[in-house]
Amino acid sequence: MLSVGLPKENMDLEARVALVPKDVAYLIQNAPIELCVQEGAGVSSGYEDTAYARAGARLVSKQEAWAQSVVVKCKEPLEEEYALLQEGATLFSYLDLAYNKPLASMLVEKKILSICTETIAGPKHNYPILAPMSVLAGQLAAHLVQHYLLGLEHLPGVFGLGVMLGGLAGQARAKVVVVGGGVVGLEAARALSLMGARVVVLELNYAKLQDHPYTYLHHLEVLSVNEPNILYALEGAVGLVGAVLQTATATPKVILKRHLQKMQKGGVVIDVACDLGGCVESIRQTSHSNPLYLQEGLLHYGVPNMPGVVAKSSSIAYSHASMPYLLYFLQHGLKGFLQANTPIVANTLGGLSAYQGYLTQEGIARAFNLPFKSPHAVLEQL
Repeated sequence: MLSVGLPKENMDLEARVALVPKDVAYLIQNAPIELCVQEGAGVSSGYEDTAYARAGARLVSKQEAWAQSVVVKCKEPLEEEYALLQEGATLFSYLDLAYNKPLASMLVEKKILSICTETIAGPKHNYPILAPMSVLAGQLAAHLVQHYLLGLEHLPGVFGLGVMLGGLAGQARAKVVVVGGGVVGLEAARALSLMGARVVVLELNYAKLQDHPYTYLHHLEVLSVNEPNILYALEGAVGLVGAVLQTATATPKVILKRHLQKMQKGGVVIDVACDLGGCVESIRQTSHSNPLYLQEGLLHYGVPNMPGVVAKSSSIAYSHASMPYLLYFLQHGLKGFLQANTPIVANTLGGLSAYQGYLTQEGIARAFNLPFKSPHAVLEQL
């Protein structure tokens, strides 16, 4: 019988839990496992220990939750948690590996079998485990733009512009630029537009947006990424949302520091993919406890785990999206999981990120100079 551990998330103000009690009960009923939940793992998301006990889980210490053969998380382990993960264990989690060499090195050194949930393409190639967090991050980014534009002191001696996105009678609507037209970008653009902002979307792959309903329903201005369009879009803008994501690789820099000079001083820059380097040259990672810094005369926000503060919604969404894949893995083993081709679980090969001392995502292995073995080669030897 496999033993599955569910540790408490420990990233700064990360309140999510990877599995909610309802899904824990379903897993226990449908897979030959013992599920061990760290005491307090779900409290920040509104789930008491008693709910997990009623679902059939065993409540354990932090060390015991990490000591199981399969460890299920929402966010990647922190460096201080690496020692808790047993050699040869399976890690099932978001990893954001492309910008984290210490984590990649640990996976290789400890011969971890790693399933990177955000790189599972799914039956429709729409990354079903990543998508719900992208929706939340996009909506949250829009609200944060407005929040930090309020005339409040967000940093010592630094006040927001005091601007309402929708403007008032006799005033122009505020301009906000969204870079990237994927799930995050379009959700941010939709929310910003409904808040009254004038929204310009800069898209690297313009063709995919030409017939997108958001372009018409929410009066978005959609432009291809090039130098004239970037300068035009940012001219007078009070907000910028970076929403470019390329799975399993660092994010390309689209907005350079010199471009930011076109924005209004005191404006807000948020980069949702800051944990993968971000598409804005001036972005760096911050935390929920200390989210902002001032650079280029603009408030910068670079929190890597944005949905962690809407813990209830995020936990339910992540748990429901990932549970069918976790269940299939527990029922069919690694080989069956990588070969899965059902209406619900399919195209899982891209989710394999490490196996028996090798990284299985080539671009990351090359970037970090770590051993590589292709997922197809892994599958052949199983």
